[in-house]
Amino acid sequence: MAILTASKPTLPSAWYYDPEHYVMELDAIWYRDWVCVGRLEDLPDTGDYIVATIGSQRLIVARSSAKEVRVFHDTCRHRGARLCTADQGHFRNGRIICPYHTWTYSLGGDLLATPGRIEVEDFRAADYSLYEVHVDTWGGFLFVNLSDEPRESLAAFLGEEAKLLDNWPLSEMETVHEERTSLACNWKVFWENYSECYHCPRIHPELCKVVPVYKKGVVDYSDDPAWRPASAGDDGRARVAPGVSSWTMDGQSSLPPIDGLTAAEKAAGMSFASFTASMFVVAHPDYVRSVRIQPTGPESVELVVAWYLMPGIRESHGDEVDRVIEFGRCIVKQDGEVCELNQQGLRSRRHKQGVLVPQEQYLWDFHEWLRGRLGAAA
Repeated sequence: MAILTASKPTLPSAWYYDPEHYVMELDAIWYRDWVCVGRLEDLPDTGDYIVATIGSQRLIVARSSAKEVRVFHDTCRHRGARLCTADQGHFRNGRIICPYHTWTYSLGGDLLATPGRIEVEDFRAADYSLYEVHVDTWGGFLFVNLSDEPRESLAAFLGEEAKLLDNWPLSEMETVHEERTSLACNWKVFWENYSECYHCPRIHPELCKVVPVYKKGVVDYSDDPAWRPASAGDDGRARVAPGVSSWTMDGQSSLPPIDGLTAAEKAAGMSFASFTASMFVVAHPDYVRSVRIQPTGPESVELVVAWYLMPGIRESHGDEVDRVIEFGRCIVKQDGEVCELNQQGLRSRRHKQGVLVPQEQYLWDFHEWLRGRLGAAA
């Protein structure tokens, strides 16, 4: 990535709070792209379910068999009642039963029974299966796509970013902690904040100690015009400070290293995989953290932050787990505070549009991506 060589305008301010524009973005992006809704481990047994929300759409994510997960709109085919009254649970006897008129479905979505219905000749149960949603997995993560026909496979959507984490055994790892945080800002504000480190020297002093290049307000050394490669093999990617072993408050960790990583991956101390614009994963030599972004309104978003370790590590290194959680929680809190300030200022009647500076190249790339998606959906 080359830094910007000229100032660029930001997106119009109204795009961050206008309700009609928010609906356009849901239709163009969130209802067409693959979106992560959880982990396979969330559904250990046949009949287990979780409810996921994307925009205004509620989905049932259910374990239909030992080897299969099915996803449906949380909508009864009778008159549209919500089927699930809890956000997670277990469908007893493998049956999804509407709490209104007791229409009953299989875990595969087939309509099985309509108790008390007066028979008529033209009613065919096969015509009233639950509305199914496309689902696929990567690294133990569950992704759904609300399109009738997705424009690309999950593998194509994840692209080269997913390959950056090939050496981490993500599907074998287990969630050791998860937190949900609600922010009073548009989802784009948070993604933009994640995409630049111009704010890092002031907002993230702890992170800057762990990753020195962030003190320069850039994401990688190669983004700094003064950077010169130390050797022919130095690609300029960000790396932790000498003596730092992981992302913790003091840069130290006693968690056992994850097997299979290259020497370069261990030395770098972190590898990012970013899936615009709903999720990013940060993989370290000893643990992994993911952040999922869930729009809840034109000026609100929910973050789902989770930490992952190899099986058994939580039980043997409980205190150390608390330390890695503390660091990630600190970063999210700092980012959340400035994102909410950003959102509040966008409401100014005078501020129609801002300006991007050179080290905000990734924001410009994101804005161009967004314009393209909106244009394609028009």
